[in-house]
Amino acid sequence: MCRFRDVFALLATGLIVAACPVPDDGEADGGSRPREGEGEGEGEGEGEGEPAIGCTTDSNTGFSAPVSTRTARLGSDTTLDIAAWNIRNFPRVASTAGLVADLVTSMDLDLVAIEEVEDEAAFTELRKRLPNHDGVLSTDTYSDGSYQKIAFLYRCGRIAPVGTARLPLAGEAGDLPRPPLQQTFRYFRGDGSSFDFVAIAVHFKASEGNNDVDSSERRGRAFSKLHNYVSTLPASFPKEVVILGDFNERLDEPAGATNWAPFLDTSKYVVRSKPLSDRGVFTFLSDREAMLDHVVTTRAFDDEVGAGVAFVPTLEDDVNDYRNLVSDHRPMTLVMRGVE
Repeated sequence: MCRFRDVFALLATGLIVAACPVPDDGEADGGSRPREGEGEGEGEGEGEGEPAIGCTTDSNTGFSAPVSTRTARLGSDTTLDIAAWNIRNFPRVASTAGLVADLVTSMDLDLVAIEEVEDEAAFTELRKRLPNHDGVLSTDTYSDGSYQKIAFLYRCGRIAPVGTARLPLAGEAGDLPRPPLQQTFRYFRGDGSSFDFVAIAVHFKASEGNNDVDSSERRGRAFSKLHNYVSTLPASFPKEVVILGDFNERLDEPAGATNWAPFLDTSKYVVRSKPLSDRGVFTFLSDREAMLDHVVTTRAFDDEVGAGVAFVPTLEDDVNDYRNLVSDHRPMTLVMRGVE
């Protein structure tokens, strides 16, 4: 198992590449959603935030403290450390929540967007196992009562939610079967300064086989609708926006590049994961070995956190039977230095 104290020392390796360098006070928009393949219907409803569990120094959570040596440390006290992680059908097994808590702690992450939460009780357990983090869970459900929820985990003291979560584009079930989860956060640099940013976690429509034209076209429309949404955010929101998650779309294929086009406008966005994709690094652990998980930021982020590095940790090397116990996706991580 490798150990690194400073992720920037990895710039010379093949797995890490330098990336180019308000408050929301609305209610959470929830609803009942059709499962993939059910059509375009939508429901309405509201959900309230989760009860406070994390953000406490009380170690009496009923669980042992998370292990901090499961894998290489990526984050630090002087960087903003973000990840997008599809934790397949969470939890895969009874031990999954504990393993995920260990890995989040070991990687030293400030903010994690999680996809495919299938058990709210398991997500509550994960929050309890991470007393230095808290979480935001989507209120979305499918029309039959089931779901694959999107969530955020954020580090207490470094990241704080501002206002309540939203589910933008919740009425676009045909192209976005799982509506994005949006939360404004405040990042505390450690020198007494802070800045607010909008985080939008996504889980786009998956392909149902080779040459699945319908799913590809739906993703293309989802990209366009999300770009239009971000472009028209009210002035009361920060200009610093990070969009992260499982886009289910490659950048290294013609159809994928076409779908990605709205976010490839470098005057407005930085696809922070693109340098890794260009080098053949992948997040999806299958025969396809595809880069499906990405982090995108608006250009405004450059003024706040400067240059950063994108990194895909090979967690399967550090956790035996990782695919069956945790996920078939590696996380896409982004470590961003504060402006000095």
